[in-house]
Amino acid sequence: MRPLYFRLLLVLSSGLISASLLWFFTDKPAVVINASDEYSSSNFGGDFSLMQTTAEALHKKDKNNFANCEKFSLNQLSGKFVILYFGYTFCPDVCPLGLSNISIALKQLGKDRDQFVPVFITIDPTRDTCEQLALYKTNFDPAFIFLTGSEQDIDKVKLQYRVYAMKEENPSRPENYLVNHSSYVYILNRQGKFVKNLNHDTPSADMNKAFVDLLKYEIKSSK
Repeated sequence: MRPLYFRLLLVLSSGLISASLLWFFTDKPAVVINASDEYSSSNFGGDFSLMQTTAEALHKKDKNNFANCEKFSLNQLSGKFVILYFGYTFCPDVCPLGLSNISIALKQLGKDRDQFVPVFITIDPTRDTCEQLALYKTNFDPAFIFLTGSEQDIDKVKLQYRVYAMKEENPSRPENYLVNHSSYVYILNRQGKFVKNLNHDTPSADMNKAFVDLLKYEIKSSK
């Protein structure tokens, strides 16, 4: 027979494991305003400067990749909530799903729609020119801001937001490569600070709830 203290230890351990599993699988609030995970550290996120595609890019091409773009910085959106997503236009399924969910969730906001600005940052600046982004932009919420930049500038922003992206070579057709990448939807507050991240496949109704919860929290905090 095992010693009594050993049996007690097993019971306590089982209880702790059960409690941990219960916490993990229990539905948690859609928005955690004071996030305590790794994303909330002071060195996460922040302002950045990239190039924004313009309407002109849809109708004319230029050998200069950024000729039909204009300078953009996150600080320009101060006072608005920002919905930030990293992806690429040649992404076969993950990115279109994420952007569609964001677009639908924003549309469901009704009168509060203008309080949020969706922003897409490419992780594939080689192919995602200003012209390519302008064409891709027509598939989603018209308020979306689509950004590109030099490899160096994109790498810097990826590092700021801890975005994983790895090119998957295609030896037979080098130009048709895929990019394996993390796929989170980042919610930033009106000061550009990180609030919460959602998975790209979060249903649009749940995304919408996260946005609404953020507005409710803001109203409650102001009282």
